[in-house]
Amino acid sequence: MRECLIVGRPNSGKTMFALNFAGYLGAKNIDLTFRNYEGIITCRHLSIEDAKRELCGYTLHKTRSLQSMILNMKVGKATINFKLTDTCGVSEKIHADEAIRKGMAQTISLLRSVDLILHIVDLSFISQDFSNQSPIDLEFYKYGMVRKSYLLLGNKYDLHSAKANLSRLANTFPKATIIPISALYNQGFREVKACVARSI
Repeated sequence: MRECLIVGRPNSGKTMFALNFAGYLGAKNIDLTFRNYEGIITCRHLSIEDAKRELCGYTLHKTRSLQSMILNMKVGKATINFKLTDTCGVSEKIHADEAIRKGMAQTISLLRSVDLILHIVDLSFISQDFSNQSPIDLEFYKYGMVRKSYLLLGNKYDLHSAKANLSRLANTFPKATIIPISALYNQGFREVKACVARSI
């Protein structure tokens, strides 16, 4: 089964995107599989709304391990199943919490085996010196360009302050296919769906 992996910095909107994208594809409820660094797997059945209330928030590193769901998408006349995996946010600093360090390592180790990397960048976070401000985003981009299975999503495009930063993002990552989105309000999801459909 094809797998799409969501990566990015902590609080870039990865989990909100994953859950709202599942809803956009027609899911009302999801079966979430949680897999920690030690390989321990737990499963939960949740409504999209309950999952958002429980799993999304402003706390850094609320997601600490892999969270996967099987979704289906109509591609032409066919319906194709694929796995969408949310991950622990990755940052440059070595975190004091061992569980978060392991979660970051888990995210990075999975990059090699997935079929499509969905890299989410918070547009409101971008400054003029973004490539030096966020080298981890630059590393995701470089790896994605080598893999040629990479899509860059500029999140929080609904914020007026973030719209002007889209050109900065394009200048920093000139070879990437960039889609401006709002993970919160489902903006840009039609374009994301089309790109995912081509990859699965």
